[in-house]
Amino acid sequence: MTTEEDEREAHATAIAQLLGSAETTTEMNALTRVGLRAGFLWRCPTCKEPKYANRETCCDKPRPA
Repeated sequence: MTTEEDEREAHATAIAQLLGSAETTTEMNALTRVGLRAGFLWRCPTCKEPKYANRETCCDKPRPA
């Protein structure tokens, strides 16, 4: 893996652990917002769902730059 891929994998792991420990919808929503702003998640332009940083495609389209 490249350094960028390693970093994306680390970000995905970190946010997945945080989201997994969230106990309320409010916590999940807050973590999702922070994850999006920090680049640990990205939002699919088609379905609008947040995706982990290590995922390169959604809805058969590549991750936006």
